[in-house]
Amino acid sequence: MNQPDNKISFKPKQALAPTAELYDALVGDGMVNLAHASIAEIPSVTPGAIIHDNGCGTGSGTAALFASLPPTLWPQITLLATDIHAPALTLFTSKAREHNWPIPDSNIRLLDSNDLSGIPDNHFTLSLNNALFFALPQDGVPAMREAFRTLRPGGTLVANSWAHLPNMEALHAAHVATRPVGTPAPREGLDKWNDAAFMRARLEEAGFEREKIHIVRRDVDIETVEVHRFAEMLWSFIGGTGKSGWSEEDERVWDDAVGVIKGVLGKSEGYEEVEGEDGERRLKLRFVANVAVASK
Repeated sequence: MNQPDNKISFKPKQALAPTAELYDALVGDGMVNLAHASIAEIPSVTPGAIIHDNGCGTGSGTAALFASLPPTLWPQITLLATDIHAPALTLFTSKAREHNWPIPDSNIRLLDSNDLSGIPDNHFTLSLNNALFFALPQDGVPAMREAFRTLRPGGTLVANSWAHLPNMEALHAAHVATRPVGTPAPREGLDKWNDAAFMRARLEEAGFEREKIHIVRRDVDIETVEVHRFAEMLWSFIGGTGKSGWSEEDERVWDDAVGVIKGVLGKSEGYEEVEGEDGERRLKLRFVANVAVASK
C-alpha cells in the first residue's frame, strides 16, 4: 500500500511501521467515502450480479457497496475480492466476518491486479476499482486491460482518481522545506491524475470506447485521527517512498517536517478539528475525486 520506490533500509527512529492497520487509521473514513461517491454513479446492482472488488485493500469498496444495497439483495450477488497485499486481505477477512458480508474465504484471494490469470474473459458484471489505478505502475493501464478483459459485454467498471489532495500538498511542502533541492519527491507524477482527461485516455488505451466513459467530479470529506497524529502517520507512511528513500537528516528534522504538514493542512479548504464520538479530537479534510464509470 505504501509502495516505496527504493530499496533503502534506513528509517528514522520516529517513523511508524507502514502496516495495514496504520493505513486504515491514516485514511480514516476517506476510502469508504470515496467508494460511496463512486458507487453512487453506477447503475443499480441487481440479483445475479457478479462483482469484482479489484485491489480491495482492507475492504473500503466492499463496505460501501454492501451499505448501498438492501440486505435482502446481499445473498443474491457474488463478490470476489482480490489484492496483492496479504496483510490487507487478513484485515478484509476480519471485516467480512464482523459485518456478515456473504463472501466465502475462497472468494478473498491474493491476486495481482495487473495479472488476473485464472479469471475468465467476460466474467464480471461490475468491476469496482477504488483508489487503485493511480497507485499502479505504467499508469494503471495493464490493470485496466485486465479489468476490461474480465468484464462482461454490457458490464460496468467504476474507478476513481484524486483531483485535489490536501494531504499530498502538505507532504510535498514538508519535502521541499526539509530536504535538499533536487531530492526526488514521494509519489512523483501523481498530480497528472488530477486531470480527468488523463484517466479517460488511459481507459481508452485499455480498450474502453470513448463514448462509453463518463467522468464526474465529486467532493469527498474525510474524518481521521487528530492533526498531529495524522501528520506523523502521513510522513511515516509516504515520506520515505520516493527514489531517494529516507536519510539520516530526515531523522534530525523530523519534527520540522511534521510541523510543516500541520501548518499547510490548517490552511486547506474544508479543514476542521472536531470532537469524535469517543471524545477524542479528530481531523476533517476535504478531498476532490474524479469518478469514472465505463461500460464494455
